[in-house]
Amino acid sequence: MSRPPRVSRPAGLTEREVDVLALIARGRTNKEVASALVISPKTVGHHIEHIDQGRGWTMDGTIELFDALKGPKKLDIGPYPPMQSRPFIEEHDKMFRWYDYWIKGIDNGIMDEPAVSVFVEGSRERVTGNQWPPKDIEYTSLYLRPRGKLSTEPEPMGAQYAAPDGFYQAPLTVTDKVEILRWETPVFEESTEMIGTGAAHIFAEIDQPDSNFILRLWDYAPGGKRQLITTGYLKASHRELDERTTEGNAYHPHTRAVPVEPGKIEEYVLRLYPFANTFQPGHKLTVELSNGEPLADEHNALLPPDAFHLPVGRPVTHKIYRDAAHRSRLVLPFTTRRAGEKE
Repeated sequence: MSRPPRVSRPAGLTEREVDVLALIARGRTNKEVASALVISPKTVGHHIEHIDQGRGWTMDGTIELFDALKGPKKLDIGPYPPMQSRPFIEEHDKMFRWYDYWIKGIDNGIMDEPAVSVFVEGSRERVTGNQWPPKDIEYTSLYLRPRGKLSTEPEPMGAQYAAPDGFYQAPLTVTDKVEILRWETPVFEESTEMIGTGAAHIFAEIDQPDSNFILRLWDYAPGGKRQLITTGYLKASHRELDERTTEGNAYHPHTRAVPVEPGKIEEYVLRLYPFANTFQPGHKLTVELSNGEPLADEHNALLPPDAFHLPVGRPVTHKIYRDAAHRSRLVLPFTTRRAGEKE
């Protein structure tokens, strides 16, 4: 007896994981997914651990438009499935409520609800408010320190004692290996929530007129499972900032390329895409810096071949300074209330 043809599913997901994914995409909670599929919430959690890929939302334009609009408006940012049906049928119920109110005059209460709704990774809860970010935040610096550490305290020593980190990246025409530097926090002792955009200030010296800086933030669980939280990308020759830049919210005009003077230490400020994540107790935040993207890992497994940034076509040596005179750091949007704490 011949076997039925195997169905090809994205990133090696099982049929049950695809079912879970479809319900998550519709904004269902773990308990609602469990009820719909007649499985336990704990089993749902195990499936989610496998399929969660994390993200930094590439939604800068959407959020800027929301802020600029003066009339009635809504911003709804859901959980991150690696794919959604087009044309976003998961969101149709919300859209119909909006049109029912404004076109048909049906008073369904949609305008009595908060204007902004955001799904927070980690806690898997929704946070609402009337602006973006939906909670008050305080930008806090995490400084790059020796031995791959991140700390709320800056490095007190100069470069002669706190020597720079570094890596040499050969072109991907001659190697598949992407060199990566990593720094990490101690484990979090309590739930720690971050919502908003962020920035990375990197003091670096390169030996070429240009390079890429690619930064990825991960949430590491105690068992080693990790989830991508957000990303930042900057071409060294496009390091100029414009007048919109504020703490934790960098803007690059991208109107011209300014070659780098090889051997000169420059400050590069990377804009980190908007994100929302709660780091649970026992987890830690890890940041990775490279000048290219790994060809395959937990995150990139779901990306099409044309989704990568163009690699640098020349060999580049990078020195990353993080001493008293060059305070390389992350600037991240910590909410001012503990995760789960009510107003």
